[in-house]
Amino acid sequence: MTKDFLKTFGIVIRDQIIMKNSVEIEKLGTFKSVHHNQKQEKRADGTTVMLPPRDAIEFTSEIKE
Repeated sequence: MTKDFLKTFGIVIRDQIIMKNSVEIEKLGTFKSVHHNQKQEKRADGTTVMLPPRDAIEFTSEIKE
């Protein structure tokens, strides 16, 4: 695979995930966007902080070990 192909392929995956679509790559796995709600976290020093909501990318492999 050429460098240009891999760059373009990455852009396509990124754009689809931004649009909340999952991307399945046969014999490799699936990329999808997962939303995490706002939550509180207690720090080691005893303070409590609010963590904002965020979206993360989750990858599920098709390869079975």
